[in-house]
Amino acid sequence: MKTRGTTVTFYRRSDGALVGYRCEGHTGYAESGADIVCAGVSALTQATLNGLKNVLKAPVLFDIDDRTALLEAQLTPEVTENQLSQAQLLLETLLQGLQAIERSYPRNVRIFFEERR
Repeated sequence: MKTRGTTVTFYRRSDGALVGYRCEGHTGYAESGADIVCAGVSALTQATLNGLKNVLKAPVLFDIDDRTALLEAQLTPEVTENQLSQAQLLLETLLQGLQAIERSYPRNVRIFFEERR
């Protein structure tokens, strides 16, 4: 099965702080319901969004579209320095987890970075 895979774009400020991510596309590793790569990516990205919203109570805009396999989350400018600092732990952990998946499944997951204000 030919697929473009899942792309994850991390949003970074010019000072290096991570402020969000966009995960989109189906990994194409296996059929729906049996795709362990998709399950891993989904679990990590959803848990990170839940941590930002419900644990840190950080101001975050997000979009989820199951049909197109999209999950996007971005901290808003109203984020406090304390929330931003704590969010780095969640976002860096997400990055590390997804990089491990990308190393094992490079045809199915690709990570990029984009500068944001």
